Amino acid sequence: METYTVEIAETESHEGISADVYDEDGLVTESLHVAYADYGVAAVREDWEPDVVEREVTADVTTLDMQVARANDVFEFRLLGDREELLRERLSDSDLQLAYVDE
Repeated sequence: METYTVEIAETESHEGISADVYDEDGLVTESLHVAYADYGVAAVREDWEPDVVEREVTADVTTLDMQVARANDVFEFRLLGDREELLRERLSDSDLQLAYVDE
């Protein structure tokens, strides 16, 4: 069994979200980046940043896969281990203070 730490945080540029999975040695074992522009949204705030989401999960797996889906103004991050769901985290546009932008 190994304990993994999942960290989901807005990028320094405030243009997206990174989801990283760290092993017990602190090495990145899986990583995913989501650009807000790909979904037609942008951060609409000043002097505020969303909290970093940090979760731990313990599993005995050989493969990890971080996935993201978007529906109903929510980003849903899922960590799969050997194709089984280990963790699910949802971040809404209101949580992140995002708004749709005209292109």
